[in-house]
Amino acid sequence: MKLLSRAGTFNLGDNSFRTNTLIEDYKTILPLLKQINNEFEIWDRQAQSIFYKRFLEQTTRFERSKDEDLAKRGRTLTNALVKIGLVDNKRSLSTVAIDWLNNSLEPMDQVEKLLGIDNHNLLFLRQLLKLRVYDVTSVHSFYPFRVALELLIKYNTIPQRDFLTLIHLIQPTFDETRIELIINNYEKVVTNNQVFAEFIDDNFPEDAQPKEKSVSISDLFNGNQLDRELFDQFFVNRKTGNSQEAYFEFVTKLLAFKKESSLEKLQSLISISKNNQVKKAFGFGKSVFKPQKSVSKFYKENTDNMLLSDNNTDIYTQFVLSKKEDIIKEYRDMTKRTFNLTGLFDFGNGLVSYVNQDVFKIIFRNLSLTGTGIAQVYESERDQLFYQDISISAILNLDTDDILNHLKNVLKVDDESQLMNAVISEREKKLKVFVEQKFPKSKILQILPLFSERKDDEIHKLVSESATIPTIFEYIVGIAWYHISDENFILSQSLNLTLDGNMLPLSHAAGGAGDIIIDYKEFTLMIEVTLMNEQAQKRGEWEPVLRHATNLTVENSSKNVLTLFIADRLDDNTINIWRAVAGVPMKSSNRDEFAKLVKIFPLTNNEIIRMLEQSVNERKLIKEINSTYDNYATNFDLNWRTKILENSNIFQQ
Repeated sequence: MKLLSRAGTFNLGDNSFRTNTLIEDYKTILPLLKQINNEFEIWDRQAQSIFYKRFLEQTTRFERSKDEDLAKRGRTLTNALVKIGLVDNKRSLSTVAIDWLNNSLEPMDQVEKLLGIDNHNLLFLRQLLKLRVYDVTSVHSFYPFRVALELLIKYNTIPQRDFLTLIHLIQPTFDETRIELIINNYEKVVTNNQVFAEFIDDNFPEDAQPKEKSVSISDLFNGNQLDRELFDQFFVNRKTGNSQEAYFEFVTKLLAFKKESSLEKLQSLISISKNNQVKKAFGFGKSVFKPQKSVSKFYKENTDNMLLSDNNTDIYTQFVLSKKEDIIKEYRDMTKRTFNLTGLFDFGNGLVSYVNQDVFKIIFRNLSLTGTGIAQVYESERDQLFYQDISISAILNLDTDDILNHLKNVLKVDDESQLMNAVISEREKKLKVFVEQKFPKSKILQILPLFSERKDDEIHKLVSESATIPTIFEYIVGIAWYHISDENFILSQSLNLTLDGNMLPLSHAAGGAGDIIIDYKEFTLMIEVTLMNEQAQKRGEWEPVLRHATNLTVENSSKNVLTLFIADRLDDNTINIWRAVAGVPMKSSNRDEFAKLVKIFPLTNNEIIRMLEQSVNERKLIKEINSTYDNYATNFDLNWRTKILENSNIFQQ
């Protein structure tokens, strides 16, 4: 990715592509682009327009406008895929994108398995580790995601604002030494020896190189009056000195009002705050305050404004961040959402931390933060590493044996085969603690009825903005069954979902397996969930549910297998079809074998709610279901059709 200006920052998305459900949207866009690749030799306006028309026909995503430029929308809708390396500039799918669509990504190696993520997470982790941001000359570059990893390895937990702002202010022209120095200098913020704004101003000045100050920002506000010479050291506009007069007048009047909140001083403060230079420096280019005619109403309307806090150094913080805001304000959120797809980061409570710290620190130590080679080669030639489907070990040139030996010591295991069990155990422990805190039974009972009422906005608010409603329904049903179940099972391995680092859902996981598969000691339970209405169930669920149930029954032939089909409402024919297939041997799509008895039992969302409300565990229900199938399997004649044809003399010579 090449920056368009020397003062710019990288952008992992596009302002017109505002979506939270990135994985689902990418999986919708890529197959359509593949069709365009096959039909058009070049990515011209015609190809762009047809692509976008098909996107509108096949999805309900994004707002429609009669006046929009279809070709332009086709380009902007796919920009994010270019930047992440899933397609090239001509919108041809990369090798890694094709493998992702075909569920044939390069299998996880020994190191990748220890990260506790799935194939969707892995795809984005691999691509982000390869992602370079180039300067306007296409020569100098750095790896933003690796800088993010380096920050967390050193500090474990960082405020989101600091984390995203710092990464976006790194420039491709910075060499490895300077980036490492910036990361090390952040320790002053961590130890409360420097406010974040002062750190930003010192390490990312408007001049070419950082400068050391002889005093701190606290010294400026210690006296009764502002020292103008000291003030000008901090509140600097290096493009023009004229602005500093307005800055000084504004801060002086702000301090005077905070010291004596009179109406006269408020009016004077409001007057200077309307100055355009002040707006840009202290209000992020907008009005600094919400004006009011009385002091009490003013404080009430501006209660969250940092400039009015008791800590006067916050004035400087807002000044620095406001000046930098023009560069980064549009892009931080997309960076957060894209990084979140890796499943490595926990973006919770305004902080950023990483999942599975012991493993994380060992795998991602000694990262190269800057790249070599020009952008035209790295991002234009399809045979380059950026577009290839390769493992993390290959991307980073890791010494696998060395990493595994270190991990054995850290995780206190004797054999490499025990490493995976240790990782699974830690992930399972974290997930169950999270479920008990975030989604106790009472919360699940609050959420489940919302699916029937289709209160989608409320569901997103209570669960996650980063997944579709059908994905969230699957996630919540899985947690509901965890509360229902009397027998302990491994929840993290039962949910066939892609989760983020916060343990919240992102997408359906790759592969053709069922939604939820629980491996109990004595039997295997599969749960298939859908929000399709009764009519749509016939078209969309009969084949995949039957296929999944059949395949699982064959693969687990040594155990009793039962499938629950959960929907908000059930079609009568679907109910009876599920019952009828139990009397028919069904052939697996994965093996040349038949399942003699495929058991599928339908349940409604409301019946799951009733089980939770009445504390009915799964044992009695499953016992009752199984008892009705005891004499159901028959000696079915697999040659019944052939015999009819033979007896009809159709095969007679």
